[in-house]
Amino acid sequence: MLDVRSEHIKVETAVLVLNWQGEKLIKDCLDALKNQSYDNFLTVVADNASTDASIEIIKSDYPDVLLYDFKENYGFARGNNEAIELLFKAYPELKYVVLLNNDTKVEKQWLNELVSTAESDPKIGSVASQLLCWDGEHEPTVIDSAGDMFFKHGVAGKRGYGKPRDTYTDDTGVFGACAGAALYRVEALKETGLFDPDFFAYNEDVDLAFRLRLRGWGCRFAHKAAVWHRVGFSTTKYSDRALYWAKRNSLWVVWKDFPAPLLWRYGVGIFLYAFLSDLLWTFRGRLKPIWQGRRDAFRAKDRLDAQRKEIQANCAVSVDELTRLMILKTPWMESILRNLKDPRAK
Repeated sequence: MLDVRSEHIKVETAVLVLNWQGEKLIKDCLDALKNQSYDNFLTVVADNASTDASIEIIKSDYPDVLLYDFKENYGFARGNNEAIELLFKAYPELKYVVLLNNDTKVEKQWLNELVSTAESDPKIGSVASQLLCWDGEHEPTVIDSAGDMFFKHGVAGKRGYGKPRDTYTDDTGVFGACAGAALYRVEALKETGLFDPDFFAYNEDVDLAFRLRLRGWGCRFAHKAAVWHRVGFSTTKYSDRALYWAKRNSLWVVWKDFPAPLLWRYGVGIFLYAFLSDLLWTFRGRLKPIWQGRRDAFRAKDRLDAQRKEIQANCAVSVDELTRLMILKTPWMESILRNLKDPRAK
């Protein structure tokens, strides 16, 4: 790991950890980064105005970490954007930005696997890690995400969720990468743009994955790039805010990113899935966040229309190619029930 105090260092890879109230998490995360087999990288922590002891811990115990101390909570999307923009200015030779949640612990070969996968093909815009469900104590054996899938009914899903760790042993192409542990090629980010800051949290990485795909950038899954993830540590399960963001942002992804032929082709299915999912959540007494999320999605119509116009004008792939990347035979009820178990599911 590069020492931020060193002068005139050339940085091609930066690992960016977005932190908020992470005093119970940050040591596991940063200690694992210090133990990487790949050592030619800069570790950066961007803090979203934490009020706990996070900042003090980083300053005292990790002096070789570059710290961006934001004075307000920008959320996941804008927080990462602000830090990435600062990195672009400070390190013009930067080739890869690797995002990592603070509630993770990476295995020793993690970063080496991500970088070597990206180096294998210049058209790889992002690389997905293998995230494993971790309880904070025992070595994980079950997959949280092996890359993102995207379904024809307009929502994304975690590939391999709940399956044994050794289910996937090929570094295959996937629709997109979960930004909780993902490598992004700087060239691709500069061409496509960063996260949409209005998302705040949830599905912002799905939106970015879709836009990268529309621009012709590929995504590869690196199965040996293993990350232990304390799933849902930072957002309470079943919380209204998680449900609100999920319902609002999932509509934004479809509105912005689906080419018109796909909207015509799958529009009925998208509507029916959203309706059934919302109806089941309403029966569970969660009408308020559902209604607010959908309402605020439509309130952003003018902004979304302008974004959609620009995104679709720069589309570099055919509708047929994009269709091949989607999961077309979708078990609707299974997907809805999975969403009911956890509203944060993509």
